[in-house]
Amino acid sequence: MLDFNLIRSQKNLIFLLSLIGLSTFPFNTLATTETNDSSTYGNSIEFNNYLINIPWQIDSTNRNTKKSVQISDIGLMQNLGVNLLNTNNSSQQPIQWFSDSVILSAQYIRPYRYLDLSNFPASYQWEIQPNGTTLKITVPLSTIQSIRSEPLSLDPNLPPTSSTFSLKKIIIELDKPTFWQQPIPDLQKRSPSPTPQPSSPPLTDDPTVQNQTKPTQPSPPTLQDWSLIIEAKAHPKLLSNNTSNIKLQSQNSQTRLQFSIPPGWRPVVTSLDSPYRLIVEPKPDFLEPKNILWQPGIRWRQEYIEIPKIESSFGSLLNRIFKTPESSIEKFPVYWLEVDLNQPEINLIPILSNLNSRQGTSPLLDIAQKAEVSVAINGGFFNRNNQYPLGAIRLNNNWLSSPILNRGAIAWGGSQPLMMNRLILKETITTDSGQTLPLQYLNSGYVEAGISRYTSDWGTTYTPINNQEKIIVVENNQITRYIDAPKSGSPAIPIPVQGYLLVVRNRPELLNLLPIGTRLQLQSQTDPPDFQNYPNILGAGPLLIQNRQIVLDAALERFNPTFQQQKAIRSAIAITPNNTLLILAVHNRPNGSGPSLSELARILQKLEAVTALNLDGGSSTSLYLGGYYLDRPFPTVAPVHNGLGIVINHQ
Repeated sequence: MLDFNLIRSQKNLIFLLSLIGLSTFPFNTLATTETNDSSTYGNSIEFNNYLINIPWQIDSTNRNTKKSVQISDIGLMQNLGVNLLNTNNSSQQPIQWFSDSVILSAQYIRPYRYLDLSNFPASYQWEIQPNGTTLKITVPLSTIQSIRSEPLSLDPNLPPTSSTFSLKKIIIELDKPTFWQQPIPDLQKRSPSPTPQPSSPPLTDDPTVQNQTKPTQPSPPTLQDWSLIIEAKAHPKLLSNNTSNIKLQSQNSQTRLQFSIPPGWRPVVTSLDSPYRLIVEPKPDFLEPKNILWQPGIRWRQEYIEIPKIESSFGSLLNRIFKTPESSIEKFPVYWLEVDLNQPEINLIPILSNLNSRQGTSPLLDIAQKAEVSVAINGGFFNRNNQYPLGAIRLNNNWLSSPILNRGAIAWGGSQPLMMNRLILKETITTDSGQTLPLQYLNSGYVEAGISRYTSDWGTTYTPINNQEKIIVVENNQITRYIDAPKSGSPAIPIPVQGYLLVVRNRPELLNLLPIGTRLQLQSQTDPPDFQNYPNILGAGPLLIQNRQIVLDAALERFNPTFQQQKAIRSAIAITPNNTLLILAVHNRPNGSGPSLSELARILQKLEAVTALNLDGGSSTSLYLGGYYLDRPFPTVAPVHNGLGIVINHQ
């Protein structure tokens, strides 16, 4: 896994600690300053003069027993090279770090799961000292004794990469265990050729808009720069004898190795003992399987899921006949969480980037932390330009945004079973003269000709979206005035608390049917009607599976042709026969692209989905657990408008 957090020097902090005389001590004899709280905690840890953002706490609840140092499990994995192993016991977490597996006690304190370091081998000689919200951990300085390269062995059944760059396995021998991090990579790809190549325009985030594509042109192989930072010093001879494929820099107690790999590959780092070594293997199939019961009712899974390859032509079908069985298989890296909906302590909620208005986007990590949920996935579509929602969001029976275009949605709440289906909200207004007019959408960023309605659930004000909108103010079920909005972005218009706004777009003749003083009767109904009984709804689409059968029909839900054919990173939700909710992210196949919608549906079938729904994807795809993204580095995640959050109420 990757380190998704930046590291920075803390020389001033170290100097300050030395001035005030704070000493360090082994964690197995930890004694903290008494406070009024039952525990000391923070969100940053200083390791050998460098600061990393990791949640921690020192448990002081039982004054008669030894106080324990506890650190976020995923923080340890993503920042310090501690490998979390499979477990079916959420209170015990096996780990591996330069040794055979060690079992650490685990404790959930919303929203994090902490691992108790009391059972960490004493031979490692960690010294720990809390200082405010920072925990200082010092380990004996390690030395890199040798660095060598060996030929890289890859799965012969994988599709070939376009890069001709010579790839090597890197073996780093150390005199003692030490921390290592994979910092955020340089996301800019570079080409061995100095000739710049034209890039294709990015696909729009709005699946209702036709994307402009350019003809595919051959391009030279590209490479990605990656680094490995090791808390160890390197001998000067190593610095002067670098191999051509590895750049080595050493300063103070840190050494940075920089190397290049093809885009889509990642370095897999393994720590071994006897002797102490780090093995760095660049791989296109880098995902390491995990099956961890994170909390009762929450299981973290990740592995490659294989599905049969669909051949699109007679020639390719003939080729398939003469290939090995493995070459007829597509495999995708899938990260997913299994949420047991039978657990009464587990609740689902829509989570929003902006609680007071429907406009706004934020990284899912920020949205999840603000909502105080432990589990989250990105939700429905939105317009990335004006940051308005493009689909259903219903919270506690209030329509924050209506469904659009007969698209799929998930509904839940009360004692009813969770439901997924295509959804339409039908609203009409009837005048006192008996004229009935359909309304297009409610509190929506999606614009069509006709009348749309905006209530205080949209926010305190409405800002015109389209040019030449006509605004009708309705208070206490009566039209009280007109407002002319000359163009989009005109000054915000207050939305009456005891009423709503009717926005007439491209149909000026409708104004003749709605004069000032007209009394209105509003009617609202969902199709299917069962959706009306659910207090919480989140829409996206297309619907993928119903009754275990693939029902994918992107055209029926009015997605544009480009979106239907696109292969991209995707996210989805599904229900299994035992009432388990799957929330998952599917990334690029080795040396290839992400799944098509059809491939995503077949992946979900492989996971025994009874019903399944596609969510917003691409750069929006993000799966969150216990303070961290599970599926991708933070800088690669785009802000999103909304998501689905999981609250765990037990302690």
